[in-house]
Amino acid sequence: MPKGSKPSKGQPKGQPKETPKGSSKGPSRGQSKGPSKGPPRTAFQLLQQQLKWVDLIFEVLDARAPLSSRHPKNDEIFGNKPRLIFLTKDDLADPKVSRECAKKLSSEHVKVIVLSLKDRRRQPEVVNMALELSEEKIKQIEAKGLLPRPVRICVVGMPNTGKSSLINWLIGKKQVKVADRPGVTRGPQWIRVHPKLELLDTPGILPPNISSRNVGEKLGIFNLAPAGAYAPEELAERAIAELQKRYPGALEKYIPEAEGDLTPAGLDLQNPPSTDEDDEEDGQNWKLERDLNISKQSKRNRRSGEDNALDYEDDDLSEVSQPDSATVINEKINLQLIAERKRFLTTKGRPDTSRAAAVFLGDIRNGRLGRITFDSPDGK
Repeated sequence: MPKGSKPSKGQPKGQPKETPKGSSKGPSRGQSKGPSKGPPRTAFQLLQQQLKWVDLIFEVLDARAPLSSRHPKNDEIFGNKPRLIFLTKDDLADPKVSRECAKKLSSEHVKVIVLSLKDRRRQPEVVNMALELSEEKIKQIEAKGLLPRPVRICVVGMPNTGKSSLINWLIGKKQVKVADRPGVTRGPQWIRVHPKLELLDTPGILPPNISSRNVGEKLGIFNLAPAGAYAPEELAERAIAELQKRYPGALEKYIPEAEGDLTPAGLDLQNPPSTDEDDEEDGQNWKLERDLNISKQSKRNRRSGEDNALDYEDDDLSEVSQPDSATVINEKINLQLIAERKRFLTTKGRPDTSRAAAVFLGDIRNGRLGRITFDSPDGK
């Protein structure tokens, strides 16, 4: 035993002192000191660490889904820090719903602004709102006799809500990498956007478990969820249901008129190919031709004010009771109909619903179906 060392009570002389399992004088290589002291391993842990050093929070939401694109534990995460909430992509959202949601989200320490990042004329307004929310913090710094410093701001939000676009909008040039897909911003960056304002751009935070399927599908429709979280055809059908509920008539304007030659490109209904599946194919082609002709005649009836059933020479068709012409289109609007009307077909001449879903979702995200919002102030 080394000179000067004493064995612990109950330890035999000449035996080295045993170290309890798992304990050491210092952390070994790769050993974590605990969640509060170790380096952040996820974007969410990094954000929690950064929030300790900021004075104001810029929370960025997508105006087309302002409630769904908000972190479900935002109050717990941000605490009592003042917040300025941005409802971005206002040029694509329903302006009436945006105003109602902004009113719902506002409070004493939370201000809300609805804007489109394509117009920089409101930049001074944003700067003034940020300075107003930080006024108390500036007074605290001065009272402590500390040197003046810029107000520190953290920009947060779910992926693809427009955080980096907001910073580029404020500074007037592209300094932060931006793309139309979630998760492009990879690491923190401090950016001076005003002599008294300094922004920290962070990777977007997405809840590890989306609160409900309802919320998850809305995020997927507007490209706010990770790629592959939901099947495009599933999202497209959900979008159709939302549009029919919230914006009646929008789909009728989007789907091409069923007039003229209704036979989808590449599909010969009168002379179907001769195969071993002739009977099955003939039956499907006949149904497709019938449905398209019904849609065509129902449009003509609505224009002329006639509600009579269609008169076909085919005895079977003449016996079919037709629904009211005003409801025919609504009942038949689905992904298959969109594929037929836009003439998206597979090599076998069937409606290509996969391509129709991709095009339809892209058109929604680009505003081709109008300014729409799939959230309501009441949370429905």
